[in-house]
Amino acid sequence: PYYQQEKFPKEDALVAKVNGKWEPTSIHSYIEQANQISRGLLAMGIQPGDKIAMISNNRPEWNICDIGILQIGAINVPVYPTISEEDYAYIFNDAGVKLCIVSDLELYTKVDAIRSKVTSLKEVYTFENIEGAKHWNDIKEAADQVEQNKVEEIKKTVQEDDLATLIY
Repeated sequence: PYYQQEKFPKEDALVAKVNGKWEPTSIHSYIEQANQISRGLLAMGIQPGDKIAMISNNRPEWNICDIGILQIGAINVPVYPTISEEDYAYIFNDAGVKLCIVSDLELYTKVDAIRSKVTSLKEVYTFENIEGAKHWNDIKEAADQVEQNKVEEIKKTVQEDDLATLIY
């Protein structure tokens, strides 16, 4: 996204259909939100090397969180939305997933059902508003607790051969 911002800044870097209407996300907003995710995760105690699972269909929020996770040296664990609860429990335990971000109620319900089986899992966040669930905006709101220069410091330590993603 930083290359795109410098070379090809666009007002519609990401676009999604919301309630039947196409909603653009500018490259500036994309990077701003990714940095909020990074700072929010750091505020929550996420460190380089920690694993964060994401279970979602293709949507801008996924891309924003992916960059937010990766630029602080944490590891994205993208998981298929169609697998069983037992598969989620196995993957989360095997990877040592600390946080999980899901898109919707169906996925939240599946992950919530296995929370007690995954001792490393601290919290589950959702992209859609779900009663009783923490929302991904909660991560962004925690960003005020960490200065952006902390993210920039960590970004400088991330190497091209560091583990970025665990695919199961």
